Amino acid sequence: MAILVRYAGDELTRAIYLSQRFYRLIHRKARKESSGYSVLREIALLKYKSPTMTVGGDRLAQLVSDLRRLKGATFFPQKEVADFLGVCEKAVSDGQALWVSGDMYPEL
Repeated sequence: MAILVRYAGDELTRAIYLSQRFYRLIHRKARKESSGYSVLREIALLKYKSPTMTVGGDRLAQLVSDLRRLKGATFFPQKEVADFLGVCEKAVSDGQALWVSGDMYPEL
C-alpha cells in the first residue's frame, strides 16, 4: 500500500504521494502504541479503503513533530520523510489541513 496526501478541500491535486517503502517504514516504526508516534501511528494503521483521515490543527503540529523524530531515527533514505515534513510544515504555515488516505495502486 502507498499513501496519498492532499490538501483538505482540494480533491484533485495531491500534495505528496508516499511509496509503499515509506508505508512499510512507518508501519514498522510507528504502529505500536508504545512507539511514541501518535499521528504517524494513525497513518501507519491506515488500510486500503479506510476512511480518509483529516489531519489539521494540533494533530498536524504533532505530525510535524513525529516526522522530525522519525527523520532523526532512521537510516531510510530521508527524501520522502523530508518531503512529507515539508508538505506538513507548509500546511501548518498556510493554516490548512491535510487529507491522508491509503492507496492500493502505487505509482511506478
